[in-house]
Amino acid sequence: MPKDPLLGSVNYVSSIGTTVQNVVNAIVGRLKTEHKKAISGLYEAEMRADGVDVDNLLNREPGERGSWEVVYHWLWNHKYLRWLDENGWQILQKKAKSPPNWLQFLTKEEMASVQRGTRSFVLPPPPPAVQKSTPIIPVEKSLWMVIDLEFDNSQLLLLNRSQDGEFLLCPSSAYAPNPIVEKPPILLPQKDSWADRDESKTNFKFEKLVKEEFLAIALEKPLNLPWLIPREEEALPEWNAERLKELFEHLERQGNWQVFYQCFEVVEKP
Repeated sequence: MPKDPLLGSVNYVSSIGTTVQNVVNAIVGRLKTEHKKAISGLYEAEMRADGVDVDNLLNREPGERGSWEVVYHWLWNHKYLRWLDENGWQILQKKAKSPPNWLQFLTKEEMASVQRGTRSFVLPPPPPAVQKSTPIIPVEKSLWMVIDLEFDNSQLLLLNRSQDGEFLLCPSSAYAPNPIVEKPPILLPQKDSWADRDESKTNFKFEKLVKEEFLAIALEKPLNLPWLIPREEEALPEWNAERLKELFEHLERQGNWQVFYQCFEVVEKP
């Protein structure tokens, strides 16, 4: 877990519980009275901005009840969420074990070749030297996405990150109403998705020359969270810290899940 620079040389391990204990010890007066003088340079401004009555905390006597609850609530519902927002993607990415070509994009011409039977739906892995280079996506092209992961009857969560933000592609009413991988490979947009129904917005189209990143999470036991149910009013769900926190809580309860990562560069094709 990346350390918060505000904690300085405080020795803490990678768990929110230990972080809570360290901050509480520094803030609520379990230590000597003179330690309170140092609090002003720690989290005071951040806590005040979140509406915490810091003066009340600092004026309590050592051991007075209630301080723990206030600080714990702030850490868990404010500080931790900001930390997740900054580090959640990297945490998942570090867990990724990704085979080559698990995620590919096909142009209309390539898709037509697949339908004619003149090319394979999924290309074989490239040579090792080529695997070291970043795959590319042609800009302003209508594309299909092919996901080839050998996880039959698993739930698939597919996330996308770029300079425009982080979004959930699967499940979503925009591209993938059905997140269950019955038999790989799977093709997006799925039938009856928003992109499939609207011919003017069909398929994937990348309009900026930027880096596009994708994370897939394959779960043996499907999660039944409200924001994982495709809804027309949120066709492309935003990926935020509150949802990531909820996801992590559920992932900790089940061990059978895997993460996959792929990065692309959007380029102008010659």
